[in-house]
Amino acid sequence: MNKGKFIVIEGIDGAGKGTQTELLVERLKKENREVVVDDYPHYETSFWGKHVGRMLSKEFGNPMEISSYLTVLPYILDEADGSKKIIEPALEKGMIVISNRYFTSNVHQIAKRPENDREIYANWLWEAGYNQMGIKKPDLVLVLLVDPPICRENILKKIERNYTKGQAMDAAEEDFNHQMESAKEYKKMADKEPDLWVLIDCCRDGKLLPKEEIHNIIFEEINKRRFL
Repeated sequence: MNKGKFIVIEGIDGAGKGTQTELLVERLKKENREVVVDDYPHYETSFWGKHVGRMLSKEFGNPMEISSYLTVLPYILDEADGSKKIIEPALEKGMIVISNRYFTSNVHQIAKRPENDREIYANWLWEAGYNQMGIKKPDLVLVLLVDPPICRENILKKIERNYTKGQAMDAAEEDFNHQMESAKEYKKMADKEPDLWVLIDCCRDGKLLPKEEIHNIIFEEINKRRFL
């Protein structure tokens, strides 16, 4: 049996990752593909995912002011757990795994670092996750490029989430500069590893494209690589 394929939908907060994940999964299922869906962090379903939620609600202090060498750890533990229990078994069965965020989302942790330290931290991060923790590397990372001001508007439209404890935004979402820096780091990853990280331009003339049009662009990119 051929092993399956693992595709991650990425982007800054409010870029529409959840929507595009749903559209892609729906289309694949209509084509009778065997699909497993994952979504990180596992705020409600895993020990470490719940810890991430507590951290983002500032229970332990503002995570944007704590070293990313520390704040990344619960994310990595949650992602390693999901890799072993959800992703790898599905791939072994030849299924397609579509994940809304993943270990690749820790680009946000890189963006917290001073500019002159980001490459050093990035090297430590990928080593820690892929090599030391054995986290499964995706086959394709699709990064939704959406102008940060549009993302901010989308965040404010989100329904209330349990882990934010009544707040409209979590600690990372409310830091607009952090979102802009994260967008820059996603672009750097696409420059560095273009076969793995692919940018999906979701805006035209400063406006967000219709979700169906973005979905078609995504599906075309996947087909280019003959994943399906």
